[in-house]
Amino acid sequence: MTGRAAAAIGAARRSVDTMTGEATTRRLARHYHALMLSVAVVAAVLGAVSAVTAGNIAFLPGLLGGVGLFLLLANFAGAQLIFRPIGRYLSGDDRGGVDFASQVRRLPALSGLWVCGLTAAWMITHTEAVLGSWSALLHAPPGALFGTLLQCGVFAMYLGLYTYLLVTDYSVLLRRLLWQRGVALPTRRGRFVMRLIGMLAAIVLGPVLLASIDHFSSPAAMQDHVTTGMAMLDHPHRQYMAQTLHMDVLGALVLSALVVLLITRELSQAVDTLLHSMRQVDQGDFTTKSPVVTDDEFGVLTERFNQMLDGLAERERMRRTFERFVPESIASELIADEGAIAPQEREATVLFADIERFTQIASALAPREVVVLLNGYFSELARIIHERSGVITQFQGDAVLASFNMPTADPDHARHALEAALEIQRRLAQTTFGAGLRLRARIGISTGQVVGGTVGSADRLGFTVHGDTVNLAGRLEALNKDFGTRILVSARTAELLGSEFRLLDRGEVAVRGFDAPLRVFEPFDLSQ
Repeated sequence: MTGRAAAAIGAARRSVDTMTGEATTRRLARHYHALMLSVAVVAAVLGAVSAVTAGNIAFLPGLLGGVGLFLLLANFAGAQLIFRPIGRYLSGDDRGGVDFASQVRRLPALSGLWVCGLTAAWMITHTEAVLGSWSALLHAPPGALFGTLLQCGVFAMYLGLYTYLLVTDYSVLLRRLLWQRGVALPTRRGRFVMRLIGMLAAIVLGPVLLASIDHFSSPAAMQDHVTTGMAMLDHPHRQYMAQTLHMDVLGALVLSALVVLLITRELSQAVDTLLHSMRQVDQGDFTTKSPVVTDDEFGVLTERFNQMLDGLAERERMRRTFERFVPESIASELIADEGAIAPQEREATVLFADIERFTQIASALAPREVVVLLNGYFSELARIIHERSGVITQFQGDAVLASFNMPTADPDHARHALEAALEIQRRLAQTTFGAGLRLRARIGISTGQVVGGTVGSADRLGFTVHGDTVNLAGRLEALNKDFGTRILVSARTAELLGSEFRLLDRGEVAVRGFDAPLRVFEPFDLSQ
């Protein structure tokens, strides 16, 4: 029953995900079609305003009819064909091996060229209707014909650029959605500056060129039909040319405003997105990458920023890995010095801890259970020692060797070492490890001169400490068996602790490896 319920829940979630994906795809498709059809609204408004200003109200019905035929019906059908590969991919249907990144990249240019072609066809068709026949258009004086076609072409180019800009802005939304889904499209190393210069040049040079052509073609348009042997281009045609010039100038103004709006927004959004990511990095978050949503220099800059984040994240993982064994200050020093800490000698306190009866415990457990138990035990000890500025230099089987005041200075090293030992004993009394086992540990603490530094090969180093102080800590740990104690400290450690802790003098004992007997002490009240 549980398996069936889980399967049903999984199927329901997949169904919801599918429905969500389809809803998103439909919404994106509607958005794209709305952008494409907005061209018809712009063309109709510019045509109507131009007809009124040129006194050509009679041309308006035919002009609006052409808008409806070419920029509504034909444009809608073409937009569906252009968007279909992208819609299929977004719906999870990528049949046919479609290069989706290429489709998204080419979407603005394909849309702009499609609208440009439709607009040119509409304008030329409307010109033919104004003249009455194709023959009248084709047999017009060369200057008038050239000027008319150029005016139609420039207006078509303006609407194509209008579409290109809008769909480019739309593709940013599309790329952002894909980024959220985990799909990052590669950048093409486009040139934002060149694109901007091209747009501005088209806007500025278009009206100047049209005014020159209009001045050149107007005398040819009024040549006497006796001289040319052809029918004179009548007054309506001259009015239509004036109206078309008005449409071109208005189109340049609309395109100028759109360029300023979209370029400004693109710049501000790109900068704001990067600044937001930088603020996240400043707060220590190296996981929130900035979405790559353009093909130009901003896209390349964002890619480089994300690559930098990968490097910072790797450095952070290294630092955290070090911190599992040494305090943060030591980890930072090791990374800064590429893992090599110069040899040094100073007085330090060494703590040596070993699990009581570990051989018997391990023999009763499976190998995996032994590893789990040790990992839990070592994690607890490492946390306690690191919180008190200690450095774990070795894990030896079930034993832990830690140093205080080596390699970084710690004036209170003796106190911190004993505090760590007391806390370890408290935590062991309260905590179970592995399969609910309670562990008991013996701890030896000694203070004296210690030599420390990194040792090893050129590509593998480890930090270690050496000296009689280290050996004594191990011997004191073993002496706990004889005294029936949990913690023993050396005389020098007790001297540094002073009266801050209540210590019981256990007298002098012979310690293996040392010529003279040594005095040892025990913290006799672990609750204080």
